[in-house]
Amino acid sequence: MRVIAGEKRGMRLYEPKDERIRPTTDKIKGAIFNTIQMRLDGESIFVDLFGGSGAMGIEALSRGAREAWFFDVDTESVRLIEKNVEKAGFGDRAKIGRMSAKAGIGHLAQGGVSCDFVFMDPPYVKGEESIALIEAMANKKILKSEGIIMMEHEKSVIMPLTICNFVKTKEKKYGNTVISYYGEE
Repeated sequence: MRVIAGEKRGMRLYEPKDERIRPTTDKIKGAIFNTIQMRLDGESIFVDLFGGSGAMGIEALSRGAREAWFFDVDTESVRLIEKNVEKAGFGDRAKIGRMSAKAGIGHLAQGGVSCDFVFMDPPYVKGEESIALIEAMANKKILKSEGIIMMEHEKSVIMPLTICNFVKTKEKKYGNTVISYYGEE
């Protein structure tokens, strides 16, 4: 597991020991960032709702995002994120919260944070909970008008074309994994 591009290109990250934490593969991570790279800049705020190892947010910071928010309920995951953020030297640009994705959305809304990118890789297969999180983002208005939600899920999970005011703009398949992209209508 490594940083693919940007300031920390090639840096190896600490990997999770817990088999339940399954980082996004480098191939898929590269494809996601190639899709959003033209919109990722020094003012961008990137959010990873299921932080895991921290690899996605660290990639965003390496590629120039102003800040990244990481949320995870698991204590070991939070420790791993902290360790990887420290290794990368991004402590001043990273915000880490030990809380659920839904609580993280509420935390961002309460703090008045407007995000450019939200990445979700929920550890469950069912799409209903993911839909509920996207609905919460719509209700709490945490995404900027040009913002993008990226959701990694299994091919067996069919995500709807629209959720509240968000429309699926793109869907890319990588074997058994799918990335669904949502933006405002």
